[in-house]
This record gives sequence, structure tokens and C-alpha cells, in this order.
Amino acid sequence: MSYVLFISENKLKDSTAITGNVDVEFLLPYLKVAQKKHIERVLGTDLFEKLQSDISSTSLSGNYQTLVEDYIQDTLVHWSFFECIPFLRYKIMNNNIVQKNAENSTPLSRDEALDLREEVRNTAEFYTERLIDYLRHNNNLFPEYSTSSGADVQPDKTAFYSGINLEKMDERPGKITLDDFLTADISR
Repeated sequence: MSYVLFISENKLKDSTAITGNVDVEFLLPYLKVAQKKHIERVLGTDLFEKLQSDISSTSLSGNYQTLVEDYIQDTLVHWSFFECIPFLRYKIMNNNIVQKNAENSTPLSRDEALDLREEVRNTAEFYTERLIDYLRHNNNLFPEYSTSSGADVQPDKTAFYSGINLEKMDERPGKITLDDFLTADISR
């Protein structure tokens, strides 16, 4: 099976600030990256592959169609935009990487581009949280959500990434976790 995308170029352009004149060949790699990095990690490999198979065979329907159209597509749109932002102003040539510049426009500064990217990340994380909540509350509708094993990607149930891992990693006595700290009775 060839690689199947959960959104189209038109959906990406219609749902973001990416203009219609941006070449699909430029966007395609970032769509694929976003789908693998951000969607497969939420769905897990088994559900991810089932949805790709259903879309490829045009048999996507029912709860799976609702999942794709109402949750996955919005999430993927914003993660795709997030992934391509750093590269919108550059073009890789045979002998150099050049910055594109239009005659009647002013490029964003690096700080402005980082601010824009952070706003897009916030939106993508919002939609990721909605997707995760939907899956967690309706996991009985998607048996593949809990069957990934071995080298498969296990579904991630967190939408936000702060750069550090705050989950319980060690259950050894005497170790305090963030959860212990946050739920501690400080009146003692």
C-alpha cells in the first residue's frame, strides 16, 4: 500500500494561512512528516494503518469516518502548517540554500516567525487534545486503538509537550513524583 494522507492539499490551504500559490510538491513532505510524527503517535500504529487502509480502499465509513473528518483532519492541518513554517522562506538549490524574497513583501524576522510557529503549535495541541479526548471516551468504537504492540507506536495520551517528561517513571519507595507533589496535603 502506498502512503495515504488523511487530508488533501486543498484542506490544508483552506484551513490555514498557506496561500493557493504554494506548490503542493513543497507541502507534501511536511504533510507526511506531520502525519507520522503527530497523528500516528496519538492513534497508535494499528489504528493509523487501519485508517490508511480504509481510505485507500475507499471503505472509510461510520465511526472511523467521523474520527478522520471531525478530529484527525483538523489536528493534521495545524501540525502540517507547524512543520512547514520554518521552510516557507527558504529554497534548497543544488549548490546553496537561499532565502526567498518577494518584491512587494517584507519577510518576518526570526523572532516573529518563532512567535507565529508557537501560535500554530498551540492550535495544533488544542486539536490534538480534542482528538485524544474523543479516542479515550470512545475507545470501545476503535478496537485497534489498544492493540499496537512490539515495535508499533503505542497511542500517546498527552497532547502537550513542554520539553520535559513529568510522568511517573519510577515507583521506588522514597522517590517523589510530580503527581505526589501536586496532590500532597500541605496542611500537615
